Amino acid sequence: MREANPDWRDATINDLFDAQVRRRPDAVALRFDGQDLTYRELDLRADLLARHLRDLGVGPEAAVGVFFERSFEMVIALVGILKAGGAYVPLHQNEPPDRFRYMLDQAGCRVVLTHDALAGRIPDVSATVVNLDHEPAGTPGAAPVAGTRSPDNLAYICYTSGSTGLPKGVAVRHRGVVRLVQDGDYASLTEDETFLQLCSLRFDPSAFEIWGALLNGARLVVYRPGPPALHELADFLEAERITTLWMTTGLMHRMIDGHLDRLGGLRQFLGGGEALSPVLMNRLHRAYPELLIVNGYGPTEDTCFTSCHVVSEEVGDTVPIGRAVTDTRLYVLDEQLKPVPDHEWGLLYTAGSGLARGYVGRPGLTAERFVADPFVPGERMYAIGDLARRVAGGVLEFRGRLDDQVKVDGYRIELGEIQAVIAGQPEVSEAVVVAREGLTPGRKILVAFVVPVGGTEGLVAKVRVALHRKLPAYMHPAAIIEMDAFPETLGNKIDRKSLPALEQLPRDVDAEFEAPRTPVEALLADLLRDALAVQDVGVHDDFFELGGSSLVTMDLLARVREVFDADVPAAEFFAAPTVAGLAALIEKYAPHTNAAEPQSWLPAKSGPAR
Repeated sequence: MREANPDWRDATINDLFDAQVRRRPDAVALRFDGQDLTYRELDLRADLLARHLRDLGVGPEAAVGVFFERSFEMVIALVGILKAGGAYVPLHQNEPPDRFRYMLDQAGCRVVLTHDALAGRIPDVSATVVNLDHEPAGTPGAAPVAGTRSPDNLAYICYTSGSTGLPKGVAVRHRGVVRLVQDGDYASLTEDETFLQLCSLRFDPSAFEIWGALLNGARLVVYRPGPPALHELADFLEAERITTLWMTTGLMHRMIDGHLDRLGGLRQFLGGGEALSPVLMNRLHRAYPELLIVNGYGPTEDTCFTSCHVVSEEVGDTVPIGRAVTDTRLYVLDEQLKPVPDHEWGLLYTAGSGLARGYVGRPGLTAERFVADPFVPGERMYAIGDLARRVAGGVLEFRGRLDDQVKVDGYRIELGEIQAVIAGQPEVSEAVVVAREGLTPGRKILVAFVVPVGGTEGLVAKVRVALHRKLPAYMHPAAIIEMDAFPETLGNKIDRKSLPALEQLPRDVDAEFEAPRTPVEALLADLLRDALAVQDVGVHDDFFELGGSSLVTMDLLARVREVFDADVPAAEFFAAPTVAGLAALIEKYAPHTNAAEPQSWLPAKSGPAR
């Protein structure tokens, strides 16, 4: 691991990127779809955009929306916004229009950057929309834009789920990002690495991928748009010679379980978001003892990583979250903010230069969660809300959360936000949402329980409509269960532990059930039923309305590949996510299969989904 730049604590993202442009102008900075951009070329294109943004009034502290698929333009937009002095606000194509507009308005975005792939999906907004596929006005060759020179200026605003029913924007400073990627105390961040950019911009580990590469002179390879199938991703890692890889816990587990033999080119494999599997981490370590395996832990409010644990030997029942990263203090405290003894559980707090400024437009919530550090006068600390303890060597172990924030498929979700939408419907008397271990191993799902207003018909369908209008798909419960009344504790609170268990999820879609018509469709219906743990699947039922996700898609397509010898691209399945659509894709990608005729080579019955 290289020594950090001694001046990094006073630097901005702009300072460190400019230094790499001067030092390695002709080195490849970005690679996408077989094309390369050097540091010089990236700098010139971003500078042209920065001058245009300045003409539109973007300067220090000005927030700019970014609405892109993975592409050159996405990274150029980020660099250009920071060069202009602004901060970027990631927006996602699955956001409902009202939520999209709320984030723009709340962050004060007067400009939104996009490109042709998504320009037509922007709802009516008051901001100016700039399409980067049509070159912005500017004067090539003019003096470079200076950008911000204060490490305490905003770098980005990342919106996460909020318990009030509205998302909350975490305001992250340049100082936090620089601290994340400039001192390689948990990984080797040097010009010799090739990073993969796979993480959505709305997840803060994308800052590790992008700025970990560009602020250290490394190469950043941007994965093509759309969700990857596991075998496609494995092929990509080898073809592009990726050496540094970050993945959400669920995706990391699937790669180890399904493609362990394809990971030999990696030098560093980082994962996080949820608890890592000790069994799979031990399997990975045994297969590649020289591979640096890192469990990265931390909230968005502390700029991605708060602590890291390097798996250098086999772990026991849990994978620790390790020790604080550079310029970070971690405290395990009791309810009176007093340190608890080692080996005892307490509340975890973090402090240091990684702390975000707070929540945009939410001074009350900021004051509640970012409190005075009792150990360093004049400094703040953040109440993470997790239970942890220190064990041998000062290593931290994690047990869980105190509040109702959960992680599902890598997404950070406040259950209260979903409950607020459901309970706001006139047909609903009470609602509670819980995260449950799914009926397939290792899969966590959301389940909503509702008490209807007496005599209401079609309640579930009405709630589904409200959820689709107000929340992104990853926040939709896999099942909505009607109850006459909720069980209660002695204190007259809802007893979540006594809510009924589900042996199978109900078929909960609007489409009329249609049975499979061919042997291929029958087998595919079985595969989807196994993958989703639902009672039945019709040939026109939408996979995602039944509770599917991008991670479950990977499992399903891996099973399809095994059973049918068909490499179905994930993007094409996303466009036709039904049994009928998948049968057509199998006929397309496995020519020996005729979806209309019985095939002797078909198994009589599928096994459990993996």
